[in-house]
Amino acid sequence: MNYKSKVAAALAFLTTTFALASCAYTFPEPAEPIILHNSHQQNNHLNGIGQIIKGDRRYCTAFLIDSRDADNDANGPAYILTSGHCASIWIGTVADTAYQGQIQFNYFQDTLLDAKRYNIQKVNWASLAGTDIAVMELNSSLQAVMADGINPLKAASKAPDRLIQVRVIGAPSSAPGLRLSSCTQEPADTTLIKYLTVHTGYQKQDCKGIEPGSSGSPVVDIATGEVIGVMSGTTYAITASDLCFWHGLCATPGRQSVLPDQASQSFPIDYLMPCFSDGHFNIDAPACSLKPDFNFRARTNSDVTLYKAPENEYEKRPDWDVRFSMNTNFFRFKTVRDAHACYLPERYSNPIDISTGLVDTPIGSEAGLYYLCLVGVDSVDHQLSEGKLRNTQILPARLVKPGGISLPEPAPEIKHGTEELLVEYRQNTGRNIWTQIYVGAVGSTDCAGIESRSYTKIGDSFLVPNQALPLTLCSYTMDRDFNTSAVRTEILQKP
Repeated sequence: MNYKSKVAAALAFLTTTFALASCAYTFPEPAEPIILHNSHQQNNHLNGIGQIIKGDRRYCTAFLIDSRDADNDANGPAYILTSGHCASIWIGTVADTAYQGQIQFNYFQDTLLDAKRYNIQKVNWASLAGTDIAVMELNSSLQAVMADGINPLKAASKAPDRLIQVRVIGAPSSAPGLRLSSCTQEPADTTLIKYLTVHTGYQKQDCKGIEPGSSGSPVVDIATGEVIGVMSGTTYAITASDLCFWHGLCATPGRQSVLPDQASQSFPIDYLMPCFSDGHFNIDAPACSLKPDFNFRARTNSDVTLYKAPENEYEKRPDWDVRFSMNTNFFRFKTVRDAHACYLPERYSNPIDISTGLVDTPIGSEAGLYYLCLVGVDSVDHQLSEGKLRNTQILPARLVKPGGISLPEPAPEIKHGTEELLVEYRQNTGRNIWTQIYVGAVGSTDCAGIESRSYTKIGDSFLVPNQALPLTLCSYTMDRDFNTSAVRTEILQKP
């Protein structure tokens, strides 16, 4: 490299660095959310945003999507978009499943009494595999809904890949009606873990007013007025320690991000729009990259699985021990440290008969996060297409080096009832510290001899039928670093 090119490179670096630094100051502070009204039709362009209602319960936000065909005909069904977790799934991907609920459009604070509800017929497609989006079909046609004066929202053909200003319009459960939040959005590709869902490509915002009930809200580009994403949730008020340990959002040198990790998150929808053909949602449409789900079902539904990291090279490495089911004939898997690698076809195992329904290979030896990538295939010759890889199920695990600290024993409070005995643990419990219990017969249960894998993690209380008493209760306190207390023994007597 000559002197001139060195100077040019240095100037380019300084310009880029200055631009990144300056961006933090050119975007406004997020505004407080605004309550929207529509009694004078001043916000009619947003009346296609509403709330899903199940029974008498207000649920998630959803919005009518503009699915008109190339000739602008609205003869197909009316479709709404919302979050995948609002479609009554907690893991994997589903397609063509029944759904009981309604949506109420024109959901403004001053138009609630006159707003009409529409029945939701089914979930056409919903996924928590790398995303959090659902497509639902109403019993009414788009033409009929539009004839009632409801305006669908237009989706952007491409998700923005830069910092932009957005509006989020949703119906938080804290009060009826729509609220509008204006803020900055940044594309993010840092792995985000939310219990059993792992996300690698999402959008994050610094919006205020994102609360329970906001899930499913449209994220609208202020410049174009088009929908660019569906709101999923937030990591606000989560400590930096928990963000790193449980959610994978760790402060890493070299990470360039304008917005903090304590933010709201949404998912782009641009890849969904090619699946609308002639006014109908069709995953078999030539341009649709989605494929039928492989109906992944795990035998666990809790959290990031924790394992003890080996203390030396001679100690056995922990195994995945993941049991699951799929509706395909075979599955393929691999273990990675970077969840983005799950969407690449390289290094997957050969097809394995689904009757096994088990991955029990070693996870690793170093402390930290690991990801199990699982894909269902129909034959041993089936290639891993983009659609198949989009449905990849990713399960997170963390290997932890034990902290070597002794914790206080649990202190149960026992309350006798007429039919049941209530055992309560008053100390703080949660994701970082909890109680492990084992219950056995009096006289034959030696708490000191019970293996740790026979214990069960519980919340802050549990019930025992009086007719099952007396019983021996073994319990100990445990935290996320595998620190434990001594085992406490309790005899649960009949009242």
